[in-house]
Amino acid sequence: MRQFDLRSLRFDERNEAWRRLPVEVDPFVIGGLDYAVEDGTVELDLTVARVGGRLTLTGSLEAILIGPCQRCLEEARLPVQARATEVVLHGRSEGVEDEEAYVAGNTLALDRWVRDMIASALPDKLLCRDECRGLCPVCGVDLNRAAPDHSHA
Repeated sequence: MRQFDLRSLRFDERNEAWRRLPVEVDPFVIGGLDYAVEDGTVELDLTVARVGGRLTLTGSLEAILIGPCQRCLEEARLPVQARATEVVLHGRSEGVEDEEAYVAGNTLALDRWVRDMIASALPDKLLCRDECRGLCPVCGVDLNRAAPDHSHA
């Protein structure tokens, strides 16, 4: 699923609605390197609250992002927990330029919203592990696998 029609929601007596939606997430580039969500799909927990013509959308997810470590280039598997809120007024994202809006004509662009949620939840450095030593700047050997006395003196 890449889009969701907000008009399909059925609100309860508190004017709230909930959905768990499988969202397809295309691979994307961070720092010139390609990353993908494990299995290409994320389960988004969507909560929508309605007050008059305004909707408040809250999304939360957990995913595994897979791609190269930014120090050693080996595969990194990064757990991601993300949460975001979007305010919609009369079928459009409120206070956002049209080309940047996640909602237009009551249609929520799930894939873009989820991708941006994931990207904003990532750490500054995407590493295979916190103690990754990276690559030798002289010869390019993976310092995680090199002998402890590796040097070029």
